[in-house]
Amino acid sequence: MRYQYQSQGFKNDLYGSKNQFKLNAVNAIILINIIIYILFRKTFFINNFALIPNNFHIWQLATYMFLHANIFHLTFNMFLLWMFGKQMELIWGFKKFLIYYLFTGMGSGLLIYLFSSTTIGASGAIMAVLFAYGYTFPNRMILFWFIPMKVKYCIFILIGMELFQEFSNDPNDKISHIGHLGGMFIGFLYLKFGDIFLKALFSKLNIKINKTSQKKHKQEPQRDVDHILDKLKLDGWDSLTEKEKTILFQASKKRRDNHHIN
Repeated sequence: MRYQYQSQGFKNDLYGSKNQFKLNAVNAIILINIIIYILFRKTFFINNFALIPNNFHIWQLATYMFLHANIFHLTFNMFLLWMFGKQMELIWGFKKFLIYYLFTGMGSGLLIYLFSSTTIGASGAIMAVLFAYGYTFPNRMILFWFIPMKVKYCIFILIGMELFQEFSNDPNDKISHIGHLGGMFIGFLYLKFGDIFLKALFSKLNIKINKTSQKKHKQEPQRDVDHILDKLKLDGWDSLTEKEKTILFQASKKRRDNHHIN
């Protein structure tokens, strides 16, 4: 298929040696979390920057994500971020991944504020990254507790486990299951309706984006095809949905038609 392949994932693979010194969002987030864990473990910082519903300050929606209870808590979260976040940043690029991570983390924090208790940790944002990975690569096989399984089934099991644990009311359970579920829920909303939300926000702020939106509208089919080609490159033809196969076929046909006309 003759098609101009411009996706971020392809560029990273093709020009990796030239881009190796560019800032990486996943590595930057991990480094910031490690530095904060080392330098800001005193009670003062927990009392002011953890997400505390009974003593709430707006900045806590962001700062709670960078505090962790112990080295195991930090290591487990950062390992999951590195494992799954790398793949998503490869597809999305630095800016989109960072926006998604912070937005879902703060959205999860808002739900924790409304329905839960004092919380620290990046788990809400991490679960949103896991959900995005399953949303993007539903048929990819991974080991879930040493059992080979498609990612989409892992996500369903995780949601079921979180719901069960949330409603079991175990007094010894110190995990914020609302935060985990909230991260996945906000991630789903962002992946499904993020573009609509951003357009509405721009309209509300009276930003003149006529030319920009026209250009973006022209670029959207290209981005869709690039995203599908990334999946094709990573997981093969069977990983594509019927809708994605149709989009790819139509793009190829349009490309061939334009080539014949020219």
